[in-house]
Amino acid sequence: MENKAFETKKDYILRRLREKILAGEYAPGDRLKTRQLAEEFGTSEIPVREAINQLASTGLVSITPHVGATASLISSRDLEEIFQIRTALESLAIRLATPALTDQDLDELDRMAHELEEAVAQNAPPEQLNALNRRLHMAIYQHSGNRRLIQGIEELWNHAGRYPGPLTGSDDSTRRSIEEHRAILDSLRDHDANTAAVLTEAHKSRAMRGILQRVRDMEQQQKHS
Repeated sequence: MENKAFETKKDYILRRLREKILAGEYAPGDRLKTRQLAEEFGTSEIPVREAINQLASTGLVSITPHVGATASLISSRDLEEIFQIRTALESLAIRLATPALTDQDLDELDRMAHELEEAVAQNAPPEQLNALNRRLHMAIYQHSGNRRLIQGIEELWNHAGRYPGPLTGSDDSTRRSIEEHRAILDSLRDHDANTAAVLTEAHKSRAMRGILQRVRDMEQQQKHS
């Protein structure tokens, strides 16, 4: 069993299950069978149960009497709450980061933005596009100087990872995101923190509307499955 020196068995199982759920390896509604997982991780059932109970406390897992544990169903309400908080935090992060950015930092952000644009032009898969998109945004926020703020954004972004990403490929929404990135980067070049924050809020709000619609469609499919 892969392990890290500082992790207990329960912590290791918790981490791996969380990663699998967020990555979509366990789809919403999939059963998490304690005995099967204990065999997979080479442990007794006790740390598996503890890990599942902790995941249930975060909302990633649902425990139903006579059914057991399942990966939680996708909820548009949960996603909306996550995006509302993320929008506020990311607007604050970019406002704080703007005055700290050097010309070298801005050149590196331009390089990241160009790499994302190239990936879109080459019809890269959505997983790659969304990873590059996240990297670009977090590279900006790292300059905010607020460690807890960055951690909060990372945690919320991780939790939203089980939902569809904002970039789906060479469509109008993706092209609009690219244009918005460029506008945000231009405001950073101008050291205009207020404009950067306003553009970030609009960027996140538009992405939220598109993703919410897709998640609501998925909810309807779940109801009829």
